[in-house]
Amino acid sequence: MDMSLSVICEENMKVIKIEEFSKTKIKIIFESMEEIILYKADLRRYHIEEGQDLQIEQVNVLMRELLPRRAKMRCMKLLQSKDYTEGEIRAKLVNDGYPQSVIDEAVQYLYGYKYLDDERYVKLYYQSRSMRKSKKQIIIDLQQKGISKDTIIGVLEQDFDIDTEGGDKYCICKWLFKKKYDDDNFTYEEKEKVKASLYRKGFQINDINQCMHNFSWKKCK
Repeated sequence: MDMSLSVICEENMKVIKIEEFSKTKIKIIFESMEEIILYKADLRRYHIEEGQDLQIEQVNVLMRELLPRRAKMRCMKLLQSKDYTEGEIRAKLVNDGYPQSVIDEAVQYLYGYKYLDDERYVKLYYQSRSMRKSKKQIIIDLQQKGISKDTIIGVLEQDFDIDTEGGDKYCICKWLFKKKYDDDNFTYEEKEKVKASLYRKGFQINDINQCMHNFSWKKCK
């Protein structure tokens, strides 16, 4: 159950417990059983003590200013190293203990400045992996990153003119060519290794067998 503070405070809130969240952070638990995560230094800065009321003004400063600013800075730091999906960003912020309203505000901020764009993420992900993974596996991977199937399929069909219901024979043949596969000269053991490798990438066994049959990279040069 999410007991994080998710609304703007309209009354004083009594702190019933302060417990360690990490080496540098603490969890503030209110009488209402709602929670916020702060740095240990914030206890002194905002005069927070167990058994004491946190004034309306203090709570609203934390919820309207401090935590939103920190959440946005956290997101920007994450995005410096690589692209993230909305689902991944939300998961990171939840793990950091940010309240839902603060997470929503941070995500809205990222979309507003184009720092976050799931459709762009799908395009880049497909472009970088289409020769190594099947469409089915790519769709599964992207769904696991929190992107809806409708968004994924929409991008693949509109931007890449891909039949998402069709097979992956083109990608398989490209992979076979790259590996210099020759059906006439490969041994049974070598062929089985090729099949296993393609199958692990998410390609269907029927498509693999059809593409491998009589395939020679020399004929495709």
